[in-house]
Amino acid sequence: MSGSGYRYLEQLTDFGIKLGLDKIRFILSKLGNPHNKYRSILVAGTNGKGSVANFLASCLKENKYRVGFYTSPHLVRVEERIKINGKSILSKVFDNLCLEIKNLCLNLPIEMQPTYFEALTAAAFEYFAEEKIDVCVCEVGMGGRFDATNVLEAELQVITPISYDHMEYLGNSIEEIASEKAGIIRQNSIVISGKQMSEVKKVLKRVCKQHNARLFIYGKDFLARVVRSDIISGQVFNFTGFEKLKDISIQMLGRHQVHNAAIALEGLFALKKMGFRIENDVILRGMQNAVWPARFQIIMKKPLTVLDGGHNPAGIISLKQTLKLYFPDKKFIFLIGILKDKKWQEMLKILSPVGKKFIFTRPDNPRSIAPVELAREMKKIAGNSMIEVIEDPAVAFGRLSSMRDTEPRVICGSLYLAGGILKILKARV
Repeated sequence: MSGSGYRYLEQLTDFGIKLGLDKIRFILSKLGNPHNKYRSILVAGTNGKGSVANFLASCLKENKYRVGFYTSPHLVRVEERIKINGKSILSKVFDNLCLEIKNLCLNLPIEMQPTYFEALTAAAFEYFAEEKIDVCVCEVGMGGRFDATNVLEAELQVITPISYDHMEYLGNSIEEIASEKAGIIRQNSIVISGKQMSEVKKVLKRVCKQHNARLFIYGKDFLARVVRSDIISGQVFNFTGFEKLKDISIQMLGRHQVHNAAIALEGLFALKKMGFRIENDVILRGMQNAVWPARFQIIMKKPLTVLDGGHNPAGIISLKQTLKLYFPDKKFIFLIGILKDKKWQEMLKILSPVGKKFIFTRPDNPRSIAPVELAREMKKIAGNSMIEVIEDPAVAFGRLSSMRDTEPRVICGSLYLAGGILKILKARV
């Protein structure tokens, strides 16, 4: 990273976040409201929203749309968050946009200074307008109602499964969290939802009724049935919803990715009803081409090593289910790093029965929990399991790779840890 735009962005913080849309609206108005110059789709939820957004972006690109894709967090470089047709924004262009945001905000009072995420969102929306995209597929950062991305007048709103996360901002009950996520729902719109807890369904139905929005929920209005799932060749499934589609092939592994693909498919068929030019055979190509790093990603074959960004209990449950699907009789060697504001005790309890050995490390983030604390907790849960503490993720990864055991390895607990491992792998090439 270099340039004064980058430096400006890096000195901003998301700590002490004040949820609200005033600042982002003000900055965007100074830029000429770029976010109103293209069509948009918002994807909120707790788990799977990045994967769903990625499936949507891939299929729209294959259907000859110029697609802006905004997602978070990044794994290796911040430019990954802002893409057009799969290509990240150029460093020089990104630096100049951040500098433009800095100059706009230079003389604003302290309470109007943007957070890191707000500045980044403004830069993304301005870039998409400059590049004349047709449609923006946008992953909501946190929550929904007061998230900076919620300035978009999205034609389609997608909500992936909602569970406990970011409680310090969104509320302590699942109903409160669901209400915040449902804040993206627009008047007279179509809302596509993943499989939800009954409490969440009640909230979504209530909010949709208030906005005269039509709600389509996985399991009730649309469904996917797996035909085959193989760790080498990926997965094939059939879909029933607005339309029927057979033999859909995806590279991404795990039943949860079939669910994510189905949410995206129902969204695509909804867009088709709204007048988007979408062809079913082209959808099949878009689904097949969609890849998403650090989502049950096999990064090494010898020893077999899986990298997964699961960073909350729901994500860890999906990881465990996928491990049991592909390796039914195995136990695993885990490399784990977690942020302290996650339900880390619960995450360790979920992984404990399938672990043979555990290495705990510290992701490169000020919010990461001390690995010695994770090790202490795992000793309480798992008793005599082999446990090591290695603070440096690079050293920990080296230890994981050099073990003589034949068991598969799994790296999980944080997207920041996943990003750190991808950087190490990139440096080796």
